[in-house]
Amino acid sequence: MKQKLNVLSLVFLFFTVGLYAQNSSVTCLPGFMFEISQDRSWGYKEPVVVDITPGSPAEMAGLKLNDIILSVNKNGTYQKSYQTVMSWFNLNDYEVTLAIRNFDHSFKEITFNKDCRQSNAILESQLAPVFAFYSLENVQDRRFLMPVKTTTNENALFHNYRTFGFAPSGEDTRELDNRINAIFIRVLTEKGLEYRPDDPDFIIQTYYSLQNNPLYKPNSATYGSYQPVWRFDTRNHRTVKVPVYNPSEAVRVDDIIYELKFGYRFFDRRFMDAGEMTLMWESEVSERLSSYNSLSDYLEMNLPLMLLKFPYAGNRSFGTYQVKYLKYNYTGIGYDMNDLKTVLSVAEGSPAAIAGIKPGDLVVNIQGHNFDHTSSQSLTEGYRRFIAETLTLRDQNTKYTDSNGFKECMFWDVSNYYKVSEAISNKRYKAAFSYLFNFNQYIDWNTPVSINIEVKRGDDYLNFAVNPIITTSSHISVF
Repeated sequence: MKQKLNVLSLVFLFFTVGLYAQNSSVTCLPGFMFEISQDRSWGYKEPVVVDITPGSPAEMAGLKLNDIILSVNKNGTYQKSYQTVMSWFNLNDYEVTLAIRNFDHSFKEITFNKDCRQSNAILESQLAPVFAFYSLENVQDRRFLMPVKTTTNENALFHNYRTFGFAPSGEDTRELDNRINAIFIRVLTEKGLEYRPDDPDFIIQTYYSLQNNPLYKPNSATYGSYQPVWRFDTRNHRTVKVPVYNPSEAVRVDDIIYELKFGYRFFDRRFMDAGEMTLMWESEVSERLSSYNSLSDYLEMNLPLMLLKFPYAGNRSFGTYQVKYLKYNYTGIGYDMNDLKTVLSVAEGSPAAIAGIKPGDLVVNIQGHNFDHTSSQSLTEGYRRFIAETLTLRDQNTKYTDSNGFKECMFWDVSNYYKVSEAISNKRYKAAFSYLFNFNQYIDWNTPVSINIEVKRGDDYLNFAVNPIITTSSHISVF
């Protein structure tokens, strides 16, 4: 645990130093990331969106993962280098105009403001991950693997396809096939495709099996000794434990109870070989199960994850998924990284602005927690102490390793919620920023509607009741 806490401290300090190094000018960012595609079927030699900042103007303008960027501020992107495309974002100080292509649109222009903020400001959306151990239930940054193998036909230009249908089902599998088809319809329509069984651009065919492993030994001494596997439920926006073995972990064959295989194929009907059914896409997963999981239950969770690789496959022999989930109390305060007690900015129309908090105010107390730290080091030490001394209050059954390599991540044990709340109120921990999560009982047992913030303005001490907005963002990407 000592090593882990040292790493946490370094993460915090790196984060702060990184911001210290910047001046007080305004920094404006596009709010998303892209890469130049080498995939001949999707955006070949054009930028493709691979990550979007949650809540950014780009996201609110409708930009989505896998969108192909045709132009930036009227400059065509085809066969341009990454550096050249990036330079075009600086042609306008605050505004960006993109032309994009996806399944919904062959050409669409969107205009949005850059994500601008003072360089030495840290916002609550940034503070919440820094203080994640107050509520790991609400701050998730996790990676997991899926053994998804993908084959594509480089002659298929996926942006040409608009509609899909299904191959006929056999009578004995019709019920299961209908459930599987419903998942395809839900996910593909969200991507902008249309289910049109009478005249589809491509046909979907599935194949699957779930078989007992004849070599399984129920009394194996090593059964149950493997690391649990967690995956993201895209419908409920939560990470859940699944009864499969990690594809990167060596597992004794006699510890495998079931072997599951599922695959789907997309056959072109319109654009490649007239009158023929030509394979344009195939994806297959083979899993080793640690307990029984019906095909339908398995696919409800995992088929949407498999379909995240379509139409921009990335790694064709495997799937690495990154989940970023964040739920926190938003007040609109931006704190000064050089002195976290100082309110550097207050977002227009935000709960803090409505309550009357202003830039330049000095925070004295938040929800009973004094802002009496003299430096970021003092605050970090209190946070580290809190993590170390409350470890026994966490649920060992929820243990996982996050994207930063921290192996001791655990949720709070439900039976210890009251003890957690008592611990957070301990002044030794300097837990003022726990207000970011105090909609949970384990943060503040009274779960208040408003947050009391006391500030010093000149020679006056003022109290404000701020009604925060619980803000949630959920993003999952695959590469």
